[in-house]
Amino acid sequence: MKSKVLCWHKILCRPSLLCTALAALLFFGDAATVRAEDYKGGDWGVQFTGEGMESNFSSADISDAVYSLQPGDSVAISLGLENRSGQVSEWYMTNRVLSSLEDHSDEARGGAYAYRLAYTGQDGQETVFFDSATIGGDRSSAAGLGLHEAVEGMGEYFRLGTLAPGEKGTVTLSVALDGETQGNDYQNTLADLSMNFAVDTLNPTGDDGGGEPEPGKSYTTGGPKTGDSNSLALWSCIAFGSGVLLLVLALLGMKKGRREEAS
Repeated sequence: MKSKVLCWHKILCRPSLLCTALAALLFFGDAATVRAEDYKGGDWGVQFTGEGMESNFSSADISDAVYSLQPGDSVAISLGLENRSGQVSEWYMTNRVLSSLEDHSDEARGGAYAYRLAYTGQDGQETVFFDSATIGGDRSSAAGLGLHEAVEGMGEYFRLGTLAPGEKGTVTLSVALDGETQGNDYQNTLADLSMNFAVDTLNPTGDDGGGEPEPGKSYTTGGPKTGDSNSLALWSCIAFGSGVLLLVLALLGMKKGRREEAS
């Protein structure tokens, strides 16, 4: 009789143990759920000194900032621009996409994410160059998928704004992954964003402040070494000279052809 009572006691206790186990499973399962996180980049910036451009970040830093983003996560990267020269400077930027989030994972194709690029000048006015909450996914274009669409129609360099001596500006890049349309295959994928800058000085004068204005000069970041200059005007002249040379050769060829036909 005693054994029967113990048996019934064990049977009656099993439901309570089962409920306790289920409650614990739900509790720890909820705690283990990956929640959306908002990340920020480092304290990065570019300074124009008048003789060159100095930056404290690289393309690898930008890539690391968006590396291992999971569905629902977002990252905001702010790059400070400062004109430390004594000349008025015109700032440009290149946002050449080397590879998008989809390029590194075939399983990750089909997701959607938001991508926003903006510039804020010294006056606090913001200029948005691209803002889309649903790029990527199943869309495709001549520029490719995903982040590649963000630079479709943009030139290699596009103008940010003008900074007088001592003025500052900020470039803000935001990337957010959609937590509903993407699976875990998006983690450990990488978007390589090459964010280099160029500066044109606007008719700087001589050291004595008098005389005729000197031609403007151009400086870029991302060269072989910090401070290397790259004259955009020089390349324009080379391109123009090449075009003239091709035109002359074409005219000479036409003239020679006419002489052969006449003979």
